[in-house]
Amino acid sequence: MFIGEKEIKEVKEAKGKTIGGNPIMEVKFTNGDVQHFSKLMYDRIVSEEKCDLTQLREKRLTPVLEIVLAVLRDWGVTSGELPYFSIKLNQSLDYNTNQALIKLVSKYMPTPKSLDDIDYITIDRILSEEK
Repeated sequence: MFIGEKEIKEVKEAKGKTIGGNPIMEVKFTNGDVQHFSKLMYDRIVSEEKCDLTQLREKRLTPVLEIVLAVLRDWGVTSGELPYFSIKLNQSLDYNTNQALIKLVSKYMPTPKSLDDIDYITIDRILSEEK
């Protein structure tokens, strides 16, 4: 079995679930990589044949796009509201990403108020620990 160009060595259900209650699958590949996917995503992207990264992106995003479009239609969102919706979505995603990074960095320094507060001593300590 494959996900994109990577051959799967082992799959097991990981601890925890997504916020929506879906199982999280831990996938180990023959090249040593390990990735986690929601069961929803895993079921859509696993296949018996390799595919290139463009095809994998289509497999990953088409079902998500279909759901988002259905939500927009069901809620009656207008085309004029889409730019605002897009801005708010991106702001929310950026905020959550930044908060996760701040939480990780907080292991190495007092909790920063923003990513701009992270000093290069901390960055160096993080990178040095990874070596």
